[in-house]
Amino acid sequence: MEERTTNAPDGVEQLNKVEQKRTAKQVFSEYFTATRIAYIAIFTALSYALRFLEFALLPGTPISFLKLDFSNVFPLLGGFALGPLAGIIIGVLKELLWIFFSSTFGVGEIANIIMMLPFVLIPTVAYKYHKGIKSVIIFISLGCIAQVLWSFPVNWLFNFPVFVGFNWQFGMSFFLNNYVWGWVMLFNLIKAVSISVIVMLIYKSVSKLIKLTNKKFENRKIKQNTQT
Repeated sequence: MEERTTNAPDGVEQLNKVEQKRTAKQVFSEYFTATRIAYIAIFTALSYALRFLEFALLPGTPISFLKLDFSNVFPLLGGFALGPLAGIIIGVLKELLWIFFSSTFGVGEIANIIMMLPFVLIPTVAYKYHKGIKSVIIFISLGCIAQVLWSFPVNWLFNFPVFVGFNWQFGMSFFLNNYVWGWVMLFNLIKAVSISVIVMLIYKSVSKLIKLTNKKFENRKIKQNTQT
């Protein structure tokens, strides 16, 4: 009797672990469907291609070296259409691919990922619970504001110190002097707003295409199940 009572908790724990692994696997497979994976790959490729179309936004200013591109259109678009996690995956993959063409040895790409997080997550997570154009405008506006505010500590504590040779004292003081911080925040405001406008213009068309593709895949699965 004593051996049974001591072994029972171990058996329960093993069953719980198996159940947790099974449910985690189910959640993973349910989220990363064939349709979602395909669109993540497509959006990543398009986002990566847009990285090559960068240009100086504010020439003649202390931040003339900062360049604007519209590659974050697809992480934000993917976040709305496929879910917040998919949006982040698209953004991260795009930056990892760009490392091969980067002159910052990965530093700029890490900064871009950090900067992207609030811009993509705030509107896309909120959109899951509140649909409608008014909600989208509010949430995407909050995402823009978050990116502008977030750009201050990221550039002050990371970007500028690293870009001046990992000299934190000089980099931080340079960022605060001569209104460099103001130019940086203006740059991020223009970037966030322009990307948001593009996403709002094309979101409905892309969303309809994704829903149509989902239905086709579901119909194929139903036919295959009925045949078997």
